[in-house]
Amino acid sequence: MTKQYFRLMSAGLSLLVVGTLPAKPVDAAPQLISLVFNAAPQSPQQIGADEFRRKLVDLADNRLAVDERGSATLGSEGAMLAAIRAGILDLATLSGSVVSSAVPEFGVFDVPFLFRDAAQARAVAEGPVGAELATHFGDKGLVLLAIGKQGFRNITNSKRAIKMPADLKGLKIRVLPNEVYQATFKALGAEVVPMDFPLVYPALKDGRIDGQENPIITIAGSHFEEVQKYLSLTGHFFAAIAFIANRETFEALSPDDQAMIRAAAKAGADATWLAGADEEAKRLDQLRKGGMEIVEKPDRQPFIDAVKPLEPEFEKRFGKALLAAIRSTP
Repeated sequence: MTKQYFRLMSAGLSLLVVGTLPAKPVDAAPQLISLVFNAAPQSPQQIGADEFRRKLVDLADNRLAVDERGSATLGSEGAMLAAIRAGILDLATLSGSVVSSAVPEFGVFDVPFLFRDAAQARAVAEGPVGAELATHFGDKGLVLLAIGKQGFRNITNSKRAIKMPADLKGLKIRVLPNEVYQATFKALGAEVVPMDFPLVYPALKDGRIDGQENPIITIAGSHFEEVQKYLSLTGHFFAAIAFIANRETFEALSPDDQAMIRAAAKAGADATWLAGADEEAKRLDQLRKGGMEIVEKPDRQPFIDAVKPLEPEFEKRFGKALLAAIRSTP
């Protein structure tokens, strides 16, 4: 998409770029900044964005007004990422797997079966590895403000229960337009269909694809039980959320305002990490009541074994040391 498209989109939504505006006197109208996401209602992206906005407005003491938008009408997450990089939009909470298209190093979160649980993933995100990954955002026109949790991803489909990799053979499975995701599901035996999220429900409904994979909260929030019969809790990927800003906009702010935005983003990320097992249990119950058959404890080892041939590529892409550091994180 072109910059002209994003300018038109931005003008239509009255979204202003904070970094291009001069400092305002105390009695002036609040400075307007944009905050966007694109996900199912009550998704982790929305939970994080809502708390990000609330905290930022509170800390700004009426100096800033945040125009938060979360809708497919703004375009795909890829389009939002491009608009952030172009300086058309200011802030966003986006799927880490989408952000890795611009910052390949962040794609280490996409390596299948790399994380044991959410506690380990959070320790990685908030520790030295997360700090190192943040250094790769600047030359892409971005600032990484915080890392949140979308959750572990699981497989749904309309044909059969997935208990072993062989059960995926011949199924058309939607994945994010992401190289690691595509390679993983090819290794598992599926027919891979890259597709942006807003197109997934209609494609499932009309049978163009047989299944997809997402965290439980996203599956429930998208009402995939209406168009999918089977859910298998494979937990194959851990999905991170990237809280990002346009670099030029961010660096034009005072150090105090930069710290304020980082603190608000951290609050948003914390809210996503706190959306834990209890919420997932509620959503699983919702899916069962909607008619889904759930394979709660598939044997993960055959899935892990199926993707082991990809390990040399992951080592080449991300480095043995980084992968070892993540695996050794308690």
